[in-house]
Amino acid sequence: MLSMISAFDLFLVLFAGAWLILAAVVIGRMLKRGRRTKWLVAGMGLLFFVGSAGFFAEALSAEGIIKLPKSYEWPAGYADGVTATSDGKYVVPLVPEGRVQVYDSHWHFLCGWNVEALGGEFKVAATRDGTVEVFTARGNHRYSFTENGDLISASTAAEPYDALPSGGQSVVVPTSPTLWVFSSPFISMGVAVLGMIGLRLAKKLARAPSDPSTKLPLPWNQT
Repeated sequence: MLSMISAFDLFLVLFAGAWLILAAVVIGRMLKRGRRTKWLVAGMGLLFFVGSAGFFAEALSAEGIIKLPKSYEWPAGYADGVTATSDGKYVVPLVPEGRVQVYDSHWHFLCGWNVEALGGEFKVAATRDGTVEVFTARGNHRYSFTENGDLISASTAAEPYDALPSGGQSVVVPTSPTLWVFSSPFISMGVAVLGMIGLRLAKKLARAPSDPSTKLPLPWNQT
């Protein structure tokens, strides 16, 4: 397993693990020290941790390190380049996660799978015979899958990636509001930054004197 992971992938795994462990330790210490700001630290700490976890999870999925079962639905949120099959199914490319997901005509999840896009962009197309074509920007690969995610063939695309029509449509895939943080690295990072700002505010509040009158010099004590 380790022999198949590149140096960058190994660095990404170690960095993500170290970041999340350090975040948990810092948040835990702030919870112990800041009695007055305990609930603020808990709430903002949760945002920071979940946002960071979402960002790294998407990066690890895009690199192919995290490969989830076909029966697992990754929170899709807003997606570009969505195409439809001849029988009304929707093929949704989740580019930040390096994943393709198929839904029925009523947006019920059917299956999903990772594609070897090497962390880059890719486009999808659906043919009349039920084949899902995936074209990657990095490596200029062309993959053919069944609608169940089984690989049929892999080859070099006949045309450059930029010459391929963009096609598809932009769609908001039905997604639980609590899971949108995992649907986009921008949302994940935004949630993490919001949590970080809240933690800094909690730190300042914890340092502020509870009774300012005890900290200020009294006029009659001054010489």
